[in-house]
Amino acid sequence: MTVGKNSRRADGVDPALARLLTSGDHVRDPGELLAQVNRRAGCDLTLVGVAEHGVSGGAVYVQSPDGRPGVVTLSPTSPERMRQTADVLADARAAGVPVPRHDVIVELDDGVVALVQERLDGAPAGRVDPDIIDAMVATNELFAGLLAGRPDVPIPMLPDTDYDLLENHSARTRRLLRIIREVGESGPREMTGDDLVHPDYTLGNVLYDESGRVTGVVDWNWGALRGDRHFALVKIYIDLFWMTLSPSRPLWSAMNRLDEIVDELISPSLLRLYWSHITLNQLQFWIRDNNAQAIELFLRFGEHRLLA
Repeated sequence: MTVGKNSRRADGVDPALARLLTSGDHVRDPGELLAQVNRRAGCDLTLVGVAEHGVSGGAVYVQSPDGRPGVVTLSPTSPERMRQTADVLADARAAGVPVPRHDVIVELDDGVVALVQERLDGAPAGRVDPDIIDAMVATNELFAGLLAGRPDVPIPMLPDTDYDLLENHSARTRRLLRIIREVGESGPREMTGDDLVHPDYTLGNVLYDESGRVTGVVDWNWGALRGDRHFALVKIYIDLFWMTLSPSRPLWSAMNRLDEIVDELISPSLLRLYWSHITLNQLQFWIRDNNAQAIELFLRFGEHRLLA
């Protein structure tokens, strides 16, 4: 597909491209991708391998001529948004936050944006337990106030009026939709705050060393956002709900720990607003994909908090 500038949202994301990148159907030959990046950006990167974890972006490991390791990923946003993100992350790095440097931002032949970013040490956690939740919460606190004076950085998009898919799908989606509408009408229309907000703060995007110390927060491909950093904590539930399909004892203790934290840090009205946003986005995505298992999962997700 070729990206159209007129199709982008206010945060720079092209929804159709975002669906393609997250579906896994976009995966490109690593050698061809790297050749195009080298040609268009004037680089001389060499291919090292392909990431074993993660689908979005199709991460390709590379090395620069001076031996520095890097990662090539794809973004559903505009070049301008990714240059802005690179600038924001550079300031965060200067403040001691473990985020990657973005070295190259280049638009490919079809308009998709490719990034060459620093490859940080570490790997995603091999377990899910309360200690991992605590580590993610503590790391997320490092983002507090980092975007003071940066009104140019967009805020996360909260529930909008594109409700047709839920209205027409089933009685359960219509019941949730009524609640989502009520939350949207009674709550704030726009997130506030000057924190740095990760667009996809999930288990796979936080790296750890062998001692359990966080070494990096990666995958900013959807563009750095501004607002309430606690919103990112609610997105961790997406991973946890997927894991309920094959549950284990540590998972439930992790879920309980996250419940304790978000109930302490986020007011009930804001938590319902954030939960509505995620429920709406996930159900819209999976209804379009006609994925019955995922639809059932995120119906349970929405009902977990919105019907309580």
